[in-house]
Amino acid sequence: MAGFIACIVLAGFLFMTVLLRWRGSTLGWPIMLLALTFIGWSGLNLVDTDSELNHWIIEWARLFGIFAALTFFLFYFATHHKLLSVIIIIAFIGWASFILLYSGDMKRVINPAIAGFILLMMMQMMERAGNQFAETLRAEISTLGGALGIVLIWDLLSMLVLMLNLNVDAEALDVSRAIIASIAIAFSLVHIQRIDQSRLDLENIQQTYRPQSSLNIFAVLCWLAVVGYMLIGVAWQKPFAGSVVLAASILIFIWLAYKKKLLSQLKIMFTKLFASYKYDYRESWLGFNRALDEANVQGDFYQLSIKALANIISSPAGKLWSRRGDLFIYTDNWQSPLNSPLNNELAYQLPMELIDFIERTNWVVDIKEYQSNQNVYQGLKLDHHSPLFQQHQIFIPLRRGEELVAVVGLRSSYSKPSLNWEDHDLLKAAGQQMASYLALFEATTQIYEREQFDAFNRLSAFVVHDLKNVTAQLELITHNAHRYRDNPEFVDDTFETVASATQRLNKMLEQLQRKQLPKKEILQAFIPEVFAKFKESASRLNVIGDIPEVEVYANQDQLLNIIQHLHQNAIDASNESDRIHHRFDQIGQELHWHIVDKGKGMDPDFVRKQLFKPFATTKGNAGMGIGVYQCRYLLQSFGGDLIIQSELGKGTRCIVILQTLTPGD
Repeated sequence: MAGFIACIVLAGFLFMTVLLRWRGSTLGWPIMLLALTFIGWSGLNLVDTDSELNHWIIEWARLFGIFAALTFFLFYFATHHKLLSVIIIIAFIGWASFILLYSGDMKRVINPAIAGFILLMMMQMMERAGNQFAETLRAEISTLGGALGIVLIWDLLSMLVLMLNLNVDAEALDVSRAIIASIAIAFSLVHIQRIDQSRLDLENIQQTYRPQSSLNIFAVLCWLAVVGYMLIGVAWQKPFAGSVVLAASILIFIWLAYKKKLLSQLKIMFTKLFASYKYDYRESWLGFNRALDEANVQGDFYQLSIKALANIISSPAGKLWSRRGDLFIYTDNWQSPLNSPLNNELAYQLPMELIDFIERTNWVVDIKEYQSNQNVYQGLKLDHHSPLFQQHQIFIPLRRGEELVAVVGLRSSYSKPSLNWEDHDLLKAAGQQMASYLALFEATTQIYEREQFDAFNRLSAFVVHDLKNVTAQLELITHNAHRYRDNPEFVDDTFETVASATQRLNKMLEQLQRKQLPKKEILQAFIPEVFAKFKESASRLNVIGDIPEVEVYANQDQLLNIIQHLHQNAIDASNESDRIHHRFDQIGQELHWHIVDKGKGMDPDFVRKQLFKPFATTKGNAGMGIGVYQCRYLLQSFGGDLIIQSELGKGTRCIVILQTLTPGD
């Protein structure tokens, strides 16, 4: 009597707590439905003192209420296993029909047997729901599920007692079930107070259900049923001992619920005890990923990745075929060169029948299995006597998303002549991982090739810019030739200009033939010499301060071109009467060469975002937008830099930063 009253009070308190605390939350509805179920079951047992109501009808209603709550929970928050639900519903219908229509002596055995079957199926539902949640969410849900699981396990033990001992009174067992339900509800109430509803992201579901784990749980539950039956027998004869065992069990459950590390270790122990796997999946997966990483680092990715996949099943050789359009063409091999007896069309290109089948099914194709039973492969037609299938018996799909990107063919292993479903699943998972690495490797290769083309394009842009300068020099000669052709000094200057232009063109041709930019080697440039050559052709020049007698890391000719270009830019941006100021500052190991004009200046936003990008210019069609970019690129190759400060209407300051040479360098 007291057990039923306690169950009603605690279930009612649970209902009101959830109603007030989680009003509007979808998670609250299954909990409230469970609370109402326990209230109704306890209330009916409490008022039915004369056994006017059929005991098994009340039991049917209790289990159906729990099933409805679980179904509601799975419908909203997890993948609903329809077949399992249909089986349980059929069991409920059959059980209700049996209760109403059958009145023979076997009802004492058949009723608890059906109830026990339904309880086992509902435990399967709970496990399926629990395995589909992320770890952070599972920590919140598992405690509530554990409380309900204790109720279901005790119900299952009670049904076993009723089946195995016909002298036990079913109503007497209900009192113990009410006490267990009260304890579970009280524990749930304590846990609900600690849950922060804002942390529950019930849409974050992980589809990680494993059928194997259900068999483990089923075995554990059967073991618990036998032990529980023995304990109930002892408790029936010695009530004090039974109470001690019950209290100890509850305390152990509560302790384990909060000792997550110990609980995890127990889970691992049970998994290893009841499951027998062909592989140590953790070691296999880590070893395979290490092999892929090593292949990526060493650069011989194709060959070493084939080897990594082959080592899983101890295969001695293999090939890789990659997609090119609709065909799968030979890419590389490991211990299975193309210049073998298979040097024919079939070895170079996989047959379309095989590709279509793999794309459709995503299966690992085992030629030996195909030879023994072709019906397994759903109408696949292959000439298994061809040289291709004589040398490669296992074909593994490499799928990235929904696309089949490659296929690996392996030779049969001498140590594992036949493969089972576990081998196939591991090979498929490894193939999917290899496909991801393959995509990364190919993307990296494409980026590297693109960088090579970019370097050549950058070189071409530099050459075009230099050609523009050479063309300007030659145009100046032709423009003045009719006026000064009889002047000996003009003729001498012409030959010098042509010789200089020829030298510069030869250098550009040499760079194009090497298809590379000038080497970033350390050279010595003596600043007084560079400035003296610059001064010979510089106009509107104003030097502030002394010229430092230092050597810097730079190519002397390229540094001269940089200074000339920046000086010319300053002239172009200034009025004809303005002078261009040059000043030197030596700061530590750096030499700062300032080139300042009072011209029209530039927008600071343009300087920050666009100026140092190729083809950005403020000169319109008169400029190519490559000069400043080239200057900075070359200075950075010398270990220096180019800083430009400008303001519209006030002018521009260019600071050429160079690294000075110390004695002994």
